[in-house]
Amino acid sequence: MNSTTTIIDTENEINVEKTLSFLHRDHVQSLELCSIIRMGIRRNIDPNRIKKYADWYYINQLVPHFQIEKEHIFPNLGTENVFVHKVLIQHRRLAKHFIKKNEVAKSLSRIEDDLETLIRFEEKNIFNAIRNNFPSYQILLNEEVLSHEFNNKEWDDIFWQ
Repeated sequence: MNSTTTIIDTENEINVEKTLSFLHRDHVQSLELCSIIRMGIRRNIDPNRIKKYADWYYINQLVPHFQIEKEHIFPNLGTENVFVHKVLIQHRRLAKHFIKKNEVAKSLSRIEDDLETLIRFEEKNIFNAIRNNFPSYQILLNEEVLSHEFNNKEWDDIFWQ
């Protein structure tokens, strides 16, 4: 391997790890949502209060995260990729739980369970596919996307504290 190839491979590894770090940070925050839902249920908080927060989180964090995956990650892995296909199905399933307005407690339980399952699946399978399949010249996410921060401090009803 010559020095040019080594530099390109190193740059690619840095780009891939930046992207994975960004995605992982979002995943950690979403696992926090799962924890908040569980805590709210355990403390007998009105399910509608929990659902309002979950819906707000979905709109402000999950939808943008899913969009980044759909625009920047999945096209590069290929829509025929079995892992991508499974993740997109799970995205649609989650959306149905968030949209549902009746049986709120049941929806919350499914959101918490399905979201955690999705995150674990992505961390194991999608992350490995990213590490193994992206060409050395490709920057996955630009600095603007990588610098995006989610802030739940905008939410006033902090029932989990």
